[in-house]
Amino acid sequence: MARANILQRVSPLGLGLAISGVLIAALLVSETVLDRWSGLIQEGPLDPFARRSEGLLRDLRLAVVHCLLAGYLPAAFLYVLRSGRRTVYALQDALACTEEECHELAESIRFTRRGLLIAGLIGAAFSFVTPYLVPPVPESLWNPTTWSAEVAWHRILGPIVGWWLAWLVYAIFSVSKRLSKLASRLSSVDLFDIKPLAPFTQQGLTNALLAIGLLSLSSLFLIETGMGVVATLVGVITLFVAGAALVMPVRGVQQRIRQEKKSELGWIDAELRACRATLRESGEDRRVGSIADLAAYRGLVDRAAEWPFNTSTYLRFALYLLIPLGSWAAGALVERVVDRFLF
Repeated sequence: MARANILQRVSPLGLGLAISGVLIAALLVSETVLDRWSGLIQEGPLDPFARRSEGLLRDLRLAVVHCLLAGYLPAAFLYVLRSGRRTVYALQDALACTEEECHELAESIRFTRRGLLIAGLIGAAFSFVTPYLVPPVPESLWNPTTWSAEVAWHRILGPIVGWWLAWLVYAIFSVSKRLSKLASRLSSVDLFDIKPLAPFTQQGLTNALLAIGLLSLSSLFLIETGMGVVATLVGVITLFVAGAALVMPVRGVQQRIRQEKKSELGWIDAELRACRATLRESGEDRRVGSIADLAAYRGLVDRAAEWPFNTSTYLRFALYLLIPLGSWAAGALVERVVDRFLF
């Protein structure tokens, strides 16, 4: 209970900024204490048309990106959990549950220790493999005696980042799956009014944004040579997670809408058959109008969207996908400014 209260009080944004800020400050202090800046100045600026694949400046920038990821991932993990619980409270009217029942449903969104452990181990294993995809690969990759001061930050923070990366993916899928199951508890579904279902869609967009935020930071790796394979691999995984994160929370709702459509269409078809039979038997003209009304209503039901998405949803998701491009462009611009300032 105490741990849950702490999680409720901690701000995800504050947590991420604090972790990244402390790590970057420690990195800069260590560079100063070890007098690494003189080596950086002697190395000189990078040729923008012919980058070197090695160098202190490159390793320092990669260390900074690791620090940013080390702060972002725990913050995003905490935000997924918190936003999932807020979504349950936002659905209280649609779920027709009391405050106590709603609170119990919100508190049921949690992660198992086994799931976290397995996900963390997979992420750590992934982090141990990725350095082998970045040329040039040292002969003694994990021998601390061969690490420079900057590379030590990569090697130490890498497994931590991989662990939290897997935790974030696990959190997104776990929370999305739990919310999707809540659709079975909806008191009713109106085919022509999806506003009560908006919290499901908002959760999907939130999860997708958090995944794309990870891609935005990972795109900074593309500034450096040799990181193309790793950045592409992370990008493909992240885009898959972002797409799944958008769809999974509303999957249960989509199934409920489909069931409602099927039921409504079945009722309309039964009424149409009854009207047709009566018309054939009695020849009553007033039945013709009923058939026309039912046929028009059937068309409306058949055209009702099964996914609780609208144009705004697709537009926002498309704009989210542009964020990594802007992040990469901003990173490249900052790199040029820093080179010009230092050299």
